[in-house]
This record gives sequence, structure tokens and C-alpha cells, in this order.
Amino acid sequence: MKVLEKDMSNINYDAAIPPALMVAQGEIFQLKTPSILTHPELFPETTVPVTGPIYVEGAKPDSALKVDIVKVELTAGKGAIAVIPGKGAFGEQVSEAMSKVVTYDDKYVYFNDRIKFPLRPMVGKVGVAPIGKAINCHATGPYGGNMDITDITEGSSVYLPIFVEGALLACGDTHAAMGDGESCFSAVETESLLTLRCQVIHDMKLTHPMVVTADEVMTVGDGRNLEEACKIALDNMATLITKKLGLDFIDATMLISVAADLRVNQIVNTVAVGVRVALPLSLVPTDCIP
Repeated sequence: MKVLEKDMSNINYDAAIPPALMVAQGEIFQLKTPSILTHPELFPETTVPVTGPIYVEGAKPDSALKVDIVKVELTAGKGAIAVIPGKGAFGEQVSEAMSKVVTYDDKYVYFNDRIKFPLRPMVGKVGVAPIGKAINCHATGPYGGNMDITDITEGSSVYLPIFVEGALLACGDTHAAMGDGESCFSAVETESLLTLRCQVIHDMKLTHPMVVTADEVMTVGDGRNLEEACKIALDNMATLITKKLGLDFIDATMLISVAADLRVNQIVNTVAVGVRVALPLSLVPTDCIP
């Protein structure tokens, strides 16, 4: 199995970066991902690099890349939580950059001697190279990037628009646990070994990412504020419902209102915040999501 080491990482999604690995469609491969534990010099900026890029054979613009998260193995046994002045929902009340290192095992994260909570491994950054100039991997947009979606975890699939040949996938910023919103600017940042598999979906046209779990299909939106992000995610879910369920637009909006959940991904990214709309897969025909 091909393995890409964590030192093969970059802080940008950039079509000009030569591929660090080439994989065939359906091939299982692994990425080792760094964190601010690996790169303490990044603190307090906390722009955690992504491992890659990976060239996927057969990936062409105007198609979609399906990235299966086959396995997420956390490898450090500890993680860092950071707060930074001016960053996150509490930034105006934070006077200096500080970090806290916590430990975890295969069941729990230990916040201190009294408080523990369930381990919930997830992948914060999954993205492909955009057209044109490089984009910092801390940002999020149509190409994916720093989406910080708690549902991007073992067993889920991320669907991304492809903008350049080979897609040039890069992933990282794994977390031992994170609450929706990532309100203080940081999750439990840690290192990992990701096992992935990619497939090109030629007849799928996406404008923004989509995430599918065992139970839900999610459309993802980003924007300068929550209103902009919500509009993208909701409009894309309405489009998906009209195409896959054969409903007209008004019925699609009604179904979203009564059966779908609107959730906040993260509110701390100064470039763009993110949301997702989650619809139960039980409402979607099984052959509608490749």
C-alpha cells in the first residue's frame, strides 16, 4: 500500500505544486498527517499543513471526486487545543495566545483530571486544487479545504468538484474531538494515519462539496457570514432533492424544512464560515448517490 509521510505537506491548495503521490481510482492508500504538535512553530497561527497533493488518475475538470474515508487512526496519544486573541467566538475576550495539551485513549479525551468526553476522530481538511492562484489550506470554499465537518470521519465519503487534471487532493488537520462550530478556534488537534480511496464520478456536477455518511447526505456551504453559507447549502440541497426525488422546487423547500437539519460546521475561519444541510438517506433512493 502506498503511504505518504507527513513531511510531504503544504500550507496551500495549489495546482502548481507537483504531485507527491499518484493513485489509481479505487486504490487504497494512506496519508500521515501533521498537527500543531508536529509543528509548534506554527502556533499561534495554527495553519496546520495538509499532506499531498495526490494525483488521481482519470480525474478531469467538471467531474466530481469521491473520497472515501476508509479509516482514521489517531497516532499521537495527545492533542493540542488553542485560543488566540481576535480569533473565534471568544477572541475579543482572549488577551494572549495559549494552548493546552490533553491526552486520549481509544475511548475518551481527558480534558483534565475530572472531565473526559468521548473520542470522536474526524478530518478537518479535505480539498482539491483550485484554478488559478494558490489558496491557504486554512480557508474553505468550493474546493473543500478547511471544512471542519464533524461527520467527515471513518466510513463517510466526501464529494468534491474537480477543477484541474488529477484533482490534486490534500488532507489533514485531524482532530480527536470537535464540537460543531469549533467555537474557540481549535479542536483537539492531533496527528493521524488516514486510509483513503478515490473514485471519479464523471456524470456528477457539483458547485460545492457534499458529504455522505451511513445515515445522511449533506450539502456544504461557505460564505463571509452564516447567511451566505446557509444559502449555498440550502440551495444545493433543494437542487439535489428536485433532481433525485423528482419534486418541484416548492415541495423541495418544504421537505428541507421538515426533514433536514441545518448545522454549523465552523464559525472561526476569518476567510469563510461553513454550514451543512443534512437529509436522511432513508428519503433518498439507494441508486441516487454513487
